[in-house]
Amino acid sequence: MARRVPDLVDVELQKMAEVAPQLRSDNFNEVVKGFDEQQAIIEASRCVQCGMCHESCPTHMHAPEYIRSIWQDDLEQAVRWIYQSNPFSQVCGRVCTHRCESACSIGRRGQPVAIRWLKRYALDSLTDEQIKQIAAEGKTDVVTGKSVAIIGSGPAGLTAAFDLIKKGHSVTVYESQPQAGGMMRYGIPEYRLPYDRLDADIDAIVSLGVQMKLNCNVGSDISLDEIQQQHDAVVLASGLHLGRSTRIPGSEHARAVSAIELLRDISNSERFEVPHKAVVIGGGNVAMDIARSLARFQKVEYGEIDVTVTALEAQDQMLADEDEIRESREEGINIMPSRGPRRCIIEEDRLTGLETVLCTSVFDDEGRFHPSFDESDVIIHDADLVVEAIGQAADISYLGEQVTESLEWQRGRLQVDRQGHTAEAWLWAAGDLVEGPDVVHAVAAGHRVAADIDEYLLKRKARDA
Repeated sequence: MARRVPDLVDVELQKMAEVAPQLRSDNFNEVVKGFDEQQAIIEASRCVQCGMCHESCPTHMHAPEYIRSIWQDDLEQAVRWIYQSNPFSQVCGRVCTHRCESACSIGRRGQPVAIRWLKRYALDSLTDEQIKQIAAEGKTDVVTGKSVAIIGSGPAGLTAAFDLIKKGHSVTVYESQPQAGGMMRYGIPEYRLPYDRLDADIDAIVSLGVQMKLNCNVGSDISLDEIQQQHDAVVLASGLHLGRSTRIPGSEHARAVSAIELLRDISNSERFEVPHKAVVIGGGNVAMDIARSLARFQKVEYGEIDVTVTALEAQDQMLADEDEIRESREEGINIMPSRGPRRCIIEEDRLTGLETVLCTSVFDDEGRFHPSFDESDVIIHDADLVVEAIGQAADISYLGEQVTESLEWQRGRLQVDRQGHTAEAWLWAAGDLVEGPDVVHAVAAGHRVAADIDEYLLKRKARDA
């Protein structure tokens, strides 16, 4: 039976007020270990059920409902509410951009409710088997006889798989990497997203009957045409696995590398030469992720940290989350805003540094990307590794020339309708390939695509009958 919240004493409320900012941090894995049931109930009791979090969440998560269930100490019901809109709740309980907290009405006069942490608390309170049982609730026993192929096993692809398998369709996921997860696994460091929790989310989805084909490269191991012939609908959810380059002089050197590729190597536990001094080009979350990863390797290997992040943007305009920037500085990383890369310095075939110049503005008067520089303000940053983290791109070579030309593109992004349908009747797309990198937006896109494909397949089934 659900019980009411215990009497709240001032000292407990003060304790929660002090730790609340840490609950919203992206590095709170250690912070929450000592938290107990009473503290979770106290935090949940702060929610006034205004619904602003629900409206702001891309997945329209039932946050007020699961927070109320936590307040009532009914954690199974809380997780049941969570799984109605997000099969990647373990992931989003750790790395979501938590727009819900920015919208929280309580936050207008103090600290917002720690919604993301409460989600994580509820999920961590149940076993993986209990969560699997909840995830399977509502799965139909009816088999439609229709088959869907999904290319890519990131949040968009596997969310679509989750919805479609529960509707009775057969689902096969094609993944080029040895493990599922897409950029959640190969782009987010494990200190931010423990892979056992990522695996728990994936296992709950796969346990419903989703077929996984890992180490399967579409385009070489199997063609897109073959996949189309074998399935009734196809979803492109292959993400952004390529890094963009500055193309500055010297960037072709072997010790000038892509942040995306280096993060993938780290995720795969591949050995690499840890730099004594590293410079990262970029001011987004990926730049902070690779900077903090390198700093941790340096601390173990050399006992000291020497990592500098250079960003075009001014301090108050940097693209990374404020928590990411703050925590990077706390780890000893030197962040230098308003610096534009000019060239990698190569001496006798050896990379020795990066030259940057002061960036006075990033955009022109019409809002277009057009950086301006003060050429009199030049800095040489000593480095034996330069990492480019200025953006991500999709590898679409597997589509083939004919399909690529039949689709609509704008600045490298695939154009789709509101339901994720492409210009090809049998083809949908979702996730980073369409919207850019963000887990919770990818989950929302996966839901939209699955709903549209389900309607499409049921109409086909009715015609075939």
